[in-house]
Amino acid sequence: MQKLLNSILRNRTLLLFILLLALSLRFIARNQNYQRSNFLAINNATLAPFFEARHQFFSYFRRDQHNQQLLEDNQYLLEKLINEQSKALLLDSIPFEVIPAQVIRNSIQLNYNHITLNAGNKSGIHKEMGVISAKGVVGIVHNTNDETSSVISLLNKSLRINAKLKKSNHFGSLYWNGDSPKDMILSDVPLAATVQVGDTIVTGGMSAVFPKHIDLGVINEIIVPTNDNYYQLHISLFQDMTNLDYVYGVVIPKAETIKEMIIDNE
Repeated sequence: MQKLLNSILRNRTLLLFILLLALSLRFIARNQNYQRSNFLAINNATLAPFFEARHQFFSYFRRDQHNQQLLEDNQYLLEKLINEQSKALLLDSIPFEVIPAQVIRNSIQLNYNHITLNAGNKSGIHKEMGVISAKGVVGIVHNTNDETSSVISLLNKSLRINAKLKKSNHFGSLYWNGDSPKDMILSDVPLAATVQVGDTIVTGGMSAVFPKHIDLGVINEIIVPTNDNYYQLHISLFQDMTNLDYVYGVVIPKAETIKEMIIDNE
């Protein structure tokens, strides 16, 4: 302590100068707009690396909180998007909700692939519930227990999804032929439809599983089979099915009402 005091006394003139300089700069920056602006700019530029390092350090320990916040933000945006796009079907009376879950197992190398989620009955996940991601459709719930659920993946040759061209009302059936995990087939689209490579494909909404207009992918190849009145369209999925993390089960509170509406319109 005595050494510290001696050091201060020896350098008291320099320390006093630094203190007065700092106070003068503070007063100038506080009372003069131009000087204040320059001072803040210099200060921010000088301390920016420190602020960034501090942010990265504390963000590491708050990553679980950040992931949860991101999950909730995506949940809110998905619900808002689904409800906005489904107004014509819902008549503004049947709200859609989504339940977040994390993928804990994802098979992609079989002909009949399944996905396991870390959410089940206790979270509100139930059989025949549609599962989506922020980028598109993932699959349909096959069975559940209290804590987990099994989902029939889009990469399952037994699954067919009602889909349509986004720019028209021409419907088809989307399925996987067992080849590339990034490539699906859209069949039963009539030759009367105008299709082009790059056209977007969305869910058709002709079921109580998925709302309509959920993005699926884009056409990457158009095939007209011989002696057939329907296209065979190859679709590149928006969602990379080999890279799944957080997904969302789509809750349709009045699913039976929607089923009745669909049957009445057929």
